[in-house]
Amino acid sequence: MEKISTKVKIVSVLMLISIGWMLFAYIHQLTYGLGVTGMNKPVFWGLYIVNFVFFIGVSAGGIAVASLCHLAGMEKYKPIGRITEVVAIISLVLAIVTIVLDLGRADRLLNVILYPQITSPLTWDVAVINIYLVLCLALLISDIVGFHKLTKIFAYISVPTFVLVHSVTAWIFGLMKSQPGWHTTILAPLFIISALVSGLGLIVLALIFSRTILGFNIEDDIIISLGKYLKFLLPLLFYFLFSEIITGLYAQVPEHLVIIKELLTGKFAKIFWLDIGVGIVLPFILIISPLGKAVFGVGIVSLMCFLGVFAERTNIILPSFYHTFLPYFAAYSPTWVEWSLIAGTYALGIFLFIIAFQIIPLRVRSK
Repeated sequence: MEKISTKVKIVSVLMLISIGWMLFAYIHQLTYGLGVTGMNKPVFWGLYIVNFVFFIGVSAGGIAVASLCHLAGMEKYKPIGRITEVVAIISLVLAIVTIVLDLGRADRLLNVILYPQITSPLTWDVAVINIYLVLCLALLISDIVGFHKLTKIFAYISVPTFVLVHSVTAWIFGLMKSQPGWHTTILAPLFIISALVSGLGLIVLALIFSRTILGFNIEDDIIISLGKYLKFLLPLLFYFLFSEIITGLYAQVPEHLVIIKELLTGKFAKIFWLDIGVGIVLPFILIISPLGKAVFGVGIVSLMCFLGVFAERTNIILPSFYHTFLPYFAAYSPTWVEWSLIAGTYALGIFLFIIAFQIIPLRVRSK
């Protein structure tokens, strides 16, 4: 184990403080119930579920880059292969943590395992997420041990599993035909594309963090070349979002139309246009400009994509609850408990990444 630098110690202490505050907030929530959050009827899914869907999505980046290493034979990504696998695993762990936070009684999560309802997309999601997590762990372990043929097998299996995980997560929303704004066939492909955008953004940010804070030697070319994939993914994401909006506007289905108007000019307009402007259009302009040929520029673009997809997840989940068939106005505002728990979850992710860097042999030399 290498000597821990001062920078790593400072970041670790800050993350531990945030995690400690998270535990305090969670005990407070367990003691007084979900009434301490801003969730209510009819907005019974809030910031926790937004982050659950988001964390599931960002896990895609690790599998995508790992596939380039093990399946596409791109040797230049070999030195960062294990880092991307660790990022995927931590993202899935954080997704599970946010589900636990969303439950008033965390022990009730066992009911999904003990009494599964095969026709429920929630049961499907629990199953595929756990399978996905096991595959990611198997991929990392086989890579560390040096079982290259087995690693390739796990890499092959993980790619369709990644598609299935994001599709099933989207179907939790899309198969609810009575919920305005969700019942659409394009939701699963939209989840997959946005997952690749945010996941690739997270990988770049993790590599920059590894280089600047953890002292990991990563060549500029690796980070810059990863950013180039956003040139193709961002237009695809814009296309899917545009298709969803134009279909709703043209069809004039009242229930869906009211959600679209809420996004374009209503209460969620700021978040929507933040997603389009800062999360898609501006990053695309920057990545094709000379700034996209520098590590700093790729880092800024990746951060924008990361935040943009988070805004998109918010726009998918929350507006639908604001317009239901109930005869009163809906509102939702996250409380200090929710913000504390979510901030602590991100701190937990960073701390787990630092721990993984200390105990897992992440340094791999390309051939």
